[in-house]
Parts: sequence; structure tokens; C-alpha cells
Amino acid sequence: MEKMLYFRCVVDADNDDGETNGATNPTSLMVPASKLIAMGPDSDTTLELTFENINNQPTTMAGATTEEILTDTVILLINSHKHKEVMDGIIRAINSNHLYTDGFIVVADTVTTNVADETVSKVFVHPDITGFKGYSSDTDCAAITVNAAV
Repeated sequence: MEKMLYFRCVVDADNDDGETNGATNPTSLMVPASKLIAMGPDSDTTLELTFENINNQPTTMAGATTEEILTDTVILLINSHKHKEVMDGIIRAINSNHLYTDGFIVVADTVTTNVADETVSKVFVHPDITGFKGYSSDTDCAAITVNAAV
């Protein structure tokens, strides 16, 4: 079963539709764990996750060339200099073979108000994740970048 990594960076679940809605970046992203190609520091307190582009057309399609190598990124806020610990936590979650897993891994979900307008806690796969870099509004999360198809 393919494991899926989930990221949501809105505060109110009512504002999450996964789309950009004319803004720059989507509010949430679910991507197969197999698309994760790199993780590394973006700064002392940020970790960048890089994925194979989920919208990119294969080079075998009409009009495509080998130039269409795009990547998608998610930039997480983390406690200072905890990059290795967070990367280890993400890898442990991906490699976990718990008997009762459904393959859905919430890496970071910053929702604090659910659709029933109840207060809920943020969810992170590792305790050293604190949020997303560049949060700009509750409908445009600057930390999730998904490149358009070529």
C-alpha cells in the first residue's frame, strides 16, 4: 500500500480546499511518500522537503522534453537545529509497518478550528515541528509550493 504524506497549513478547516484560489500556494497537500526526493535545512529553524512534481507530465508525452524536471516543496518550521531529529521522525513514520496503519501520515496539520467550529490541537509527526514557514493567510500558505504542469 502506498503511504501518503499530508500537509495542511490553515488555521480554520473551513478555509482548506487544497486549491490556490488565485493565491500563490495551496492550503494543503497530500503526496505519495515515494515522491519524497530530498530533505534538508532551509535555515536554522526551517526544513525543506522536496518532492517529484505531482503535476509534471512524463517526458514521453507529446511536446515534452527532458527539461520538465520540476519539484514541489514544503517548508516546515522546526525547533532550532533539530533538522536531523525531524527528518528521522518523518522517515520512521514512512517506514513504520504498524499492523493498524492506513498509510495516511499527517506530517503537519495546523488546524485549530474544525468544520464544527470546535477547537482542536495542531498535529505534527514529530514534536520538533512547530508549523510552516511563510504563512501568509488562512487561504494562502506560502510554505507549500506545487509547480504547475508544463
